[in-house]
Amino acid sequence: MIALVDCNNFYASCERVFCPSLVGKPVVVLSNNDGCVVARSNEAKALGVAMGVPLFKIKELVATENVQVFSSNYELYGDMSSRIVSVLRRYAPEIEIYSIDESFIKFDGVPDMVNLSSQMRSIVSQWTGIPVSVGLGDTKTLAKIANHKAKKKPSGVHRTGTDSIVDLVDLPVDEIWGIGSKLARRLRSVGILTALQLKNASSALVRKIGGVVMERTHQELNGFRCFDFEQPQPRQNICCSRSFGRRVEKLEQLEAALSSYVSTAVRKMRAEGSVASGIQVFINTDRFNKGTLQYHNSAAGKLPCPSNDLLTIAHEANRHLKRIFREGYAYKKVGVLLLGLAPEGLQQLPLFASSVRRKKNGRIEIKVKRQRLNEAIEEIASRLGKDAVTLGLMPRKKSNPYESPWQLRRERLSPQYTTRWEDLLLVN
Repeated sequence: MIALVDCNNFYASCERVFCPSLVGKPVVVLSNNDGCVVARSNEAKALGVAMGVPLFKIKELVATENVQVFSSNYELYGDMSSRIVSVLRRYAPEIEIYSIDESFIKFDGVPDMVNLSSQMRSIVSQWTGIPVSVGLGDTKTLAKIANHKAKKKPSGVHRTGTDSIVDLVDLPVDEIWGIGSKLARRLRSVGILTALQLKNASSALVRKIGGVVMERTHQELNGFRCFDFEQPQPRQNICCSRSFGRRVEKLEQLEAALSSYVSTAVRKMRAEGSVASGIQVFINTDRFNKGTLQYHNSAAGKLPCPSNDLLTIAHEANRHLKRIFREGYAYKKVGVLLLGLAPEGLQQLPLFASSVRRKKNGRIEIKVKRQRLNEAIEEIASRLGKDAVTLGLMPRKKSNPYESPWQLRRERLSPQYTTRWEDLLLVN
């Protein structure tokens, strides 16, 4: 059997863990720059707050119903997710982290899965404060369906088998894992409206409508595993970009923002043991603001040699930024894309890479000794936080982080209770 563990209203639940007064109150969490609702508590759902609705459209409801509104606290949510996964690993060694709030667990050979799932759910709640639901099925698709049912049960655990007609008969096809609105329209056009009808359809018909991918979903509904557990693979590209809290017009501010994103991208790349062979930088104005001048552009090129050196990549990124920057525009976003990632140690180095740094044809060669500097930066960041050491183009952290216009607008941000010493709860 396979279990799908899904955190209930994860972002909202994280906010409640450290602020118990929020229990029983409607809570919503907003997207970047406090734009749209991306998470809702059950109380907020009962008030009719829709997923993705812009905040300005529900301002009156927020005021009249005392809805608690929070900016996305990604640092807190990421750390809480890691804690939950560490608890789940105590129950099964084979886990696939599907998203920040969902994980598949392989329970093959476990005699009493329902009892074990209830125990696991209780321990996760006790140790982290996050409520979870557990769906059990012979396949990933059935486990997904079971999880939907588990959320509506007091026990929080449900098992769906290939003979569980009651779980499939009323489930619309567009709510099946892996079937989107386009495929659902094709299925409805031939009279397949529910999961049970799809399960009982012929393989030839399903393959004709949706190809091999839908046929795999069809087989999973019948109890045959087609989607195996996947292990994280090193990425081939890494992108880091953000929309600004306010419009940016100066090159210096764009350089500061880009340097911050480069640092984040390089940190992710080094964590996977990879090096990049190329880089792309892009800038955009706000395409939704039709009353302003519009401009978007990008520049890309190869690095002097495959590298994961922060200073080299930052230098190349800012060189590309200066090529595409134009004055007179109010920019909304800048970003960096690291291209052609490959495992470190397999790249071709320049002949004199280990010698003293020298210039050749206007391009700076990498020296292997720079590796010590990168390792020192990572060590300091792991002990004192990622902002303890920054590139010179990045401003030092200010008392008000919103003084930099390129910072995300998070005016309703809760404390980072588990990742900042300053935000640790104090007990008198």
